[in-house]
Amino acid sequence: MTGGPGAVMGPGALIHPGVRIGARVRIGARFIAQPNAVVGSDGFSFVTETPSNVEVSRATMGKGPVTVPEDPSWHRIHSLGSVVIGDDVEIGACVTIDAGTIRPTRIGDGCKLDNQVHVGHNVVLGAHCLMAGQSGVAGSTVIGDRVVVGGQSGLADNIRVGNDVVISGATVVMSNVPAGRVLMGSPAVRMEQQVEMYKALRRLPRWMSQQKAVPNPPETD
Repeated sequence: MTGGPGAVMGPGALIHPGVRIGARVRIGARFIAQPNAVVGSDGFSFVTETPSNVEVSRATMGKGPVTVPEDPSWHRIHSLGSVVIGDDVEIGACVTIDAGTIRPTRIGDGCKLDNQVHVGHNVVLGAHCLMAGQSGVAGSTVIGDRVVVGGQSGLADNIRVGNDVVISGATVVMSNVPAGRVLMGSPAVRMEQQVEMYKALRRLPRWMSQQKAVPNPPETD
């Protein structure tokens, strides 16, 4: 294990080979990290001198002009907030948890993160959450307690997810989620609604063939 300056870890940790702990990271008791996990790497925080096409597109909902900027350089925002992890947290192989910009990225007590999970800068993950492999959370999103995120699911930046939410595998969450909701699909909707949408999609080819078989009705005066 390699630890950065000022990093603090509680008792009872099990750290496997290749783990990297960044500067000023604070970790609670009984932490487990599988091989090659990285905690406290710089967040993906870059800005342009003038509003970028990403900012224009978001502000105008895609209706703004896409132009070539005079200065296309991306300028780094330093990650000063580091990471704070609670007690009894386990992270899998090749998990990456980015440091916050000003305030820390936070992982609550009892969270379990599977292999290749990514947690972006400034994210707050509540207590006893479960994130399956290859799922990811973009920057500044706040997730409540006891949330389950299925494998290969993605959560957009700057959204809020309530307590006890269940997100099924390969789901894409792009807006706020109230507590207790069960989500599925891309974009995410209630699981029962997604099942009905999927059934309708499966029936669509048969419906189209039936429509082609129906002769055109005779014209009337």
